Amino acid sequence: MRINPVSRRVWRIGYRPEPWEWADWRWAGGSGRFNGRWDAIDGGLYRTVYAGDSVRSCLIELLAHFRPDLALVSEIDAIEVDESDEILHPTVEPGFVDIDNWLALRAASSAHLDGHFCDVTASETIAALWYRFHSTATSMYGLHDFDAAALKDARPRELTQSVSQYLWNMRTDEGIDVCDGAEFRSRHGDDLVLWAIFEREGDPQVSPKLSSFERGELHRNEFAYFGYWVSRWYRRKTLQHPELDGLRQLRIADKSKSSMEIVA
Repeated sequence: MRINPVSRRVWRIGYRPEPWEWADWRWAGGSGRFNGRWDAIDGGLYRTVYAGDSVRSCLIELLAHFRPDLALVSEIDAIEVDESDEILHPTVEPGFVDIDNWLALRAASSAHLDGHFCDVTASETIAALWYRFHSTATSMYGLHDFDAAALKDARPRELTQSVSQYLWNMRTDEGIDVCDGAEFRSRHGDDLVLWAIFEREGDPQVSPKLSSFERGELHRNEFAYFGYWVSRWYRRKTLQHPELDGLRQLRIADKSKSSMEIVA
């Protein structure tokens, strides 16, 4: 397997007041399992905290799932709505997010990450894990193979969670943890590098692999960091940022209150 030494600055957008803290176990539900791609398959075993190589990576990971289903939007648009019903029972347009509320709950922070992380989609790693997980991937989850595509597929979370737990359990002959978590590429682009940091027994509320924390505040302008969306004000006020040139759309609507439309 490929285990990469990591010593660098990483970013996270998490819930206030402490975005780097492990999520409280109460959010795991009755099963004791979190729903993250690299969380444990068995409930109550360990937690993970996710980080990205930039604020942009974090924003894309958090907000991409708000993009509307274009086929569903087309069907909704075809429905004739009575004006009086629309006034009495207004609905939020697909893909819109209230920016102010979203930002009020979250904070951006950077930290220095030191550790050793398994590059899960590296060829060496896939080859090392193939015999253990190929049958599970194909027979249990109906995937074509156990490969990089399978590890990026959002649907069978149990597969990547099983891989995560296998990595978490790996020890050297001396009893030392083989890795401190998973290093992986975003499904939304291989240029977006992410890390899942494992909780270990005896860890404090924040992973000891993290240090030198710096808090940053997110503002509406930060949404310009979407690499493959263009941001613009609904009232044709242009949001300027050099990364926006020639890119696709993310609309920030400023009507009665601020909201954001994410367009596929």
